This record gives sequence, C-alpha cells and structure tokens, in this order.
Amino acid sequence: MEEGKESYKQIFKSTSIVGGSQIINIIIGIVRTKIIAILLGPGGVGIAGIFQTIVDLVRNATGFGINFSGVKNVAENNTDPQKVARTILILRRWEFGTGLVGTLVIIILCRVFSIYSFGNSSYTISIAVMSVILVINAVSAGQLAILQGLRRIGEMAKATLLGSVLGTIVSLPLFYWLGTAGIIPAMILTALGSLLISWIFARKIITENVNITLPQTFTEGLGMAKLGFFIVVNGFVATASMYVIRSLIRTHLGIDSVGYFQSVWTISTLYISILLNAMLADYFPRLSMIQNDNTASNKLINEQLEMTLLVGAPMFIIMLTFASLAIHILYTSSFTSAIPVLKWQMMASFFTLISWPLGVLYLSKNKGWYAIISETLRQGVYIAFVFACWKYWGFNVLGIGFLVANFVNVIFVIFSVRRISSFKFTSINIKYIFFLGSALLLVLYSSLFLKGIFQYAVNGIVLLLISAFCLYRLDKLLDIKSLATRRLSKKNK
Repeated sequence: MEEGKESYKQIFKSTSIVGGSQIINIIIGIVRTKIIAILLGPGGVGIAGIFQTIVDLVRNATGFGINFSGVKNVAENNTDPQKVARTILILRRWEFGTGLVGTLVIIILCRVFSIYSFGNSSYTISIAVMSVILVINAVSAGQLAILQGLRRIGEMAKATLLGSVLGTIVSLPLFYWLGTAGIIPAMILTALGSLLISWIFARKIITENVNITLPQTFTEGLGMAKLGFFIVVNGFVATASMYVIRSLIRTHLGIDSVGYFQSVWTISTLYISILLNAMLADYFPRLSMIQNDNTASNKLINEQLEMTLLVGAPMFIIMLTFASLAIHILYTSSFTSAIPVLKWQMMASFFTLISWPLGVLYLSKNKGWYAIISETLRQGVYIAFVFACWKYWGFNVLGIGFLVANFVNVIFVIFSVRRISSFKFTSINIKYIFFLGSALLLVLYSSLFLKGIFQYAVNGIVLLLISAFCLYRLDKLLDIKSLATRRLSKKNK
C-alpha cells in the first residue's frame, strides 16, 4: 500500500510544482488578456489569434516534434552520461535547424497566409516579419525539453513562469502605444523573453564533451524525427482544424466573432493545460522508462487517470459555474455571446481528462500512428459537425461540436489502448468517470437552462459535494492531513 502511495505522491509532487507555476502563469495571463481585450477589442483579439494560429500551424508542420521526442530520448538515456550528452547536442541542433525551416516557410507563404486568413494581402509584410518567431520558439522549446527529460521539473516550471512574466512586461506597453500594430512586435519580444529565460536555466546543465559531425547529427537525429513525425502530423491536424474553423467564423460572422471564439478557446485550453501540462512534465518520462512492461504501464496510467479526475473535475465545475463571470473578468461585456460556447467546451474537456493519460501511451510505446488517427478523427468529426449543423445552432455549434468530437475520440482511445497494451480501467476509475461525469452534466444543464438563483444554488451544491468528495479521496491517496501536520510542525520549531 505504501509503495502505491509513493507513486501517487510522486504524481502529486510534480503536479504541484508545475501546476503552481501554471496557476501563477494563468493569473498573469488573465491580467494580460484583460488589458489586451480593452486596448484592442474583439477585432484585435481575433487578429492576434489568427497570427498565433499561423505560427502554430507552421511550427507543427516543420518542427518534427523534436522537443517532445527529445524528452523521451533524454529520459531513456538518463543513466548514461555519454548518451545524454549526445542526445542533448543533437536535440539542440535539430531544434535550431527546424526553426530555420519554419521561418523560411512563413516567408515564402506570407502572401498566401494573408489572403486566406484575412481575405486580402494587407498583412503580408506583418506575417513575413513574424516568421522569426519560429526559430526563437524552436530553440526555447528544445531547452525546456532538456530540463523535462532530465526531470528537473522545478527548473522547467520556473523557466516557463519567468518567461511569461517577462513577455507580459515587454508586450503590454506595445499594445498601449501601437494598438493592433503592436501585435507582431509584442509576439517577437515575448518569444525572445522566453528564449532568454530558458537559456539561463539550460546553461546550468553540465554534460560530457562529445564530438558529433553535422552528418552524424542528421543521421542520429532521425530517430527523434521519426517519433516526432507523428507529433508533427498530430499537431498539424489540430492546428489546421482551428485554422479552418477560424476562417469559417470570419466568413460567416466577421473578424469580431473570431475574437469571441479566440477568447473561449484561450480560456478552455489554458484552463485544462494547468492540469495536463503539470502532470505531463513527469508522467511522460516515467511512462517512457517502463514502456516495455505492460503491467507497470497500465498501473501508472490508472494512477495518473485517478489523480487527473480527482483534481480536474472540481476545476471544471468551477469553470462551468462561473463561465459568465470569467468572460467578463478576462475580457469585456462585448464578449458575452461566447459564454454558451465556453460552457460546452468545458464539458467536452472532461473527456480529455480521460483520453489524455491513456493517449500518452501511444508515444511512449512508439505507436504514433494511433495518435494521428485519434487526432484526425477528433478534428474531422469537429469540422464536419460544425459545417453540417451551423444553420441549426449558429455560433453555439462551435461548443457543441467540440463536445461531440471529444466524446467520439475518447471511445477510440479506450479501445486502441486496450489493443496496444491490454489496458483495463480499475474499478475505482470506472466509478469516478460515471460519478464525476454525471455531476458535470448536471452543472452543464443548470448553467444552460436555469436562471439566476436557481442556477447558482444547484451548481453551488454540486460544487461543494464534489469538492469535498475529491478532497476526501485525495487525502486517502496522499495523506494530506499528515503532510500538512508535518510541515506545520517544522514551521513552529
């Protein structure tokens, strides 16, 4: 039993370290987003969202997922200093090279991106200038990947947090001074800030001296690129889907509505990333180290899933309950029409809580094709649903379709992981999924169809009961009371 608790405690420890920095990061993001919404309005938020989508699209297409596969390679070779040194050098060179390729692609296609994204070529120069972000972000991501692969989670969390702080400090004055014209300079300076902070932490890593020629770098890096290929396609499919969706919204409703969608997408993705990125930091390296042991892998997946559900469900109920307040705090009253979409997306994210711990197994076992099929299925269902049902639900179909797509995806993930590793849910996780899922459905119904005091009464009661239940179960797994007592005793000495 104690051995089992140690695994849960390890999950909780890494989650707390990264999650704590993520929460602070989100608070910083709240301030930044609020100010941007006030200074730029829905149209400016929409333009910034399209620019960021272009960056993500090209990065996913040209980055070969090197930063993600690099984490796996560094983690697997962690006990061999020579192999770690070679992996780190190869990773850094590949990140720089793929970043340059991405920069060239944006420069070559800048006019095409402008015409397709905005309906004219007026943003061609801006998009070309923005291309430098690709190489900056690539190098920065590689340095964070090294920290993560070596399981230096605290340093990785600090680097991410300080990079966000520095980016906020340099970007907000530009928005105030230049308005929408400050979007590109702010994006570039933010990327440079993250690069600087990641370099400060990564340079502390001492490795053995290794000599690797450029041909050797290319050849040995192909292993990372092979795994990264699946991540590239996966990320490209997701980003391309968002690109199509944003273009569809602009065609039907205009650039302001792109801003509304960008607002809820930012809230929902950032909110769940607090949890998932925090857990992924240590979970992926641990799962990679035991990839050949199905019994151990399945045990760790179930432990991770249990922690994810217990921590994540109350978070989603809070967000569903206070979605309207969140929109008004983070943006302005002009974004009110986006509130129903946010509620549907938060419900959809519950299925991500289930599929995510299972889906990480694809890459740890080098079964990347399953990840591609999974993401293609999810995005294909989403786009098809939006196109087919837009005339029935209008803007709200963006949230409803996301829920449908995530539900279809979780079914596929469950059956595919069972085929790969004979995975089975523990009985406790099956109970959690149905119990917590039902609670979230009740809160979603209340949030959409009840008004005023009745809505907040129902949601408040459910929130209190679910929070108390999850805290009780977490205490059983982690001995929270004993941990708090020991820390309090140390402070009193």
